[in-house]
Order: sequence, then structure tokens, then C-alpha cells
Amino acid sequence: MAARRRTATAPVVGLALALALGVAGCADSGDDPISLPPSTPSATRTSAAPDPVRETTVDTAAVAFEVRAAGAADKGAQTETTPCARVLLALTDVTIESNSVACKPQDRSPGNGRHGMYRTAADVPPGAATEKVTTPLGEAILFTQQYFEATNSVRYWQEPVAIVTLRDPKSQDHPTLIVRADKGSLDQARLKTFVVTNLLPLG
Repeated sequence: MAARRRTATAPVVGLALALALGVAGCADSGDDPISLPPSTPSATRTSAAPDPVRETTVDTAAVAFEVRAAGAADKGAQTETTPCARVLLALTDVTIESNSVACKPQDRSPGNGRHGMYRTAADVPPGAATEKVTTPLGEAILFTQQYFEATNSVRYWQEPVAIVTLRDPKSQDHPTLIVRADKGSLDQARLKTFVVTNLLPLG
């Protein structure tokens, strides 16, 4: 029985040697070597779950509204007094702010953390292509600005902005909401859909 095992394996070994020599010969002849595809891990990779969509209520002395969106709803809106009175709400896809009419307009191009100081619809940059839509809070005017960040190199983004003139402002000093898709997180069409469907009156 042992002899039969040796007799059975001898041709297999010979065949393996012949194949090895044949592959080596192909490589020596100048043909491209055979490339095997990388192995695929057995475990399936899963991406992080998206932020849940929630309703966030903003009710300050300056503005009052609700927004249905993904983001840091637990933190709520932040009120700033420096350099002027502002209300800020940072969400996953957009930043919403309301700036006092007493704020000074920004005298430089949007960039390096400055996204423009918009107080009313009159602050739309001259020459910007604009689009108007009606939202549950009032009329919005949309445009896209160029935003940059400069460190060792300069990068640019097309950044959509919507200025919503509030139909019933809580304070005359804060007549608008500014909704911005930082660094182009949404294009202008998607930002338009956002302000039309996700901004709601309080209550």
C-alpha cells in the first residue's frame, strides 16, 4: 500500500515542477508576469451610520423657528455678542445663523473661516446670480459664493447661501436667517430643497 502511495504522487510532483519551470520560462522570455488580484477580507466593512434627522427648536430673544435636519440638535443654538449679536446653529449639512442689522458687513472675500456677514437680502454680493423661493418662514434668496482656505496651499469651494427674510420676525434687529452649506456640503439645488422643506415656524 505504501508503494502505491509513492507511485501515485510521483506524476503530481513532476507535473508541479513542469508548471513551475514553464512559468519561469515565460517570465524570462520577456512576457508580463501573471498578477493575482489582492485578497478580499472576509469581514464586510461597514461605514459609519449617518446622523439621525431630528427637529431642533430655536427660541431665543432674537429668533424663533424649528428645523428638521441631521446634526447637533442636543447642543441647540449658540448666542454670540462679539463682534455683534448673532445666533448660530451648526448642523451636519448646513449652518444657520441670524445676524443683527447692527453687525458690520465683511469687507473681504469669504475665506479662512469667514463666510460672509449677511444681515438682510440687501447684502447679497453685487453681480451674484440669485434665485428666489418661498419657504414656510418667508421668502428666500439663494446664491453661491466662492470660499477659500489657505495654509501651505489654497483650496476653493463653491458655497451656496440662502438669506431667508422672516415673515414674522421675533426681533426687528434680526429680520433674516442665513442658511449656508459650508464648503459646498450641499449644492444650491439641494440647499433650496432644504430651506423649502425643513425650516418651520415655531409651534
